[in-house]
Amino acid sequence: ALAGALVIIVAVLAVLDVRGLRQRLLGGPAGPKFESLAVLPVANLSGDAQQEYFADGMTDGLISNLSRIAALRVISRTSVMQYKRAAKPLPQMARELGVDAVIQASVLREGARVRLTVQLIEATGRRLWSQRYERELAGILALQGDVTRAIAREIGVKLTPQEEARLATRRQVNPKVHEAYLKGMFFLQQETPEAIQKGMDYLHEAVVQDPVDPLAYAGLADGYITLAHFAADPPEDALPRARAAARTALELDGTLPEAVLALG
Repeated sequence: ALAGALVIIVAVLAVLDVRGLRQRLLGGPAGPKFESLAVLPVANLSGDAQQEYFADGMTDGLISNLSRIAALRVISRTSVMQYKRAAKPLPQMARELGVDAVIQASVLREGARVRLTVQLIEATGRRLWSQRYERELAGILALQGDVTRAIAREIGVKLTPQEEARLATRRQVNPKVHEAYLKGMFFLQQETPEAIQKGMDYLHEAVVQDPVDPLAYAGLADGYITLAHFAADPPEDALPRARAAARTALELDGTLPEAVLALG
């Protein structure tokens, strides 16, 4: 009876191909190989336009973490943000971005709690995996690391020990400092003189509130680079400040991608 039950279970799993078990149990071709990925702009479920900075910050965080995986090509923020609120079929977006799969996510912030729903979708439009996470805002970096490791596992990418270590961060953030950082980056990316200055004010506020937060210094470096690029400050003044802020960020966290990018 036990042997018969086992045969039935294996047969059902093979027919349904649950999580690729048909291939593993019966042989045959391996599942699809994912080498490229795009994180579509995270949707803001709050209904409050003032919370867009938080959803955009979550998009940036997921892109940054996934970009740490050497075996995976991740599309840049600049390329994916054009699809914010775009009414296009997902396979078309994946085709235009040239990726094997996309990440669709939505976020809702309620006070100090963050609820994030993430889906991994094949370029054909077939949903492969989904998960809901809920954490305190102070643990937002750990949340992003957990999501990244889960995605890597689902697409069959093997992380190196160094990548595992970088993604396993449990560093807590000061919610007020992190909020100032996210608002600063949000306004910088609008690329108007008024918005850039507003962004710089928020980033200076973040550094003052927490002088050992590497993200705040990396954001400040980005801000000085933006000022130089848009001629708001002479490059000979702004770029040395950017370099100093990026180096401070790297002294605080030598693996921070945002700081490495700013220094470059």
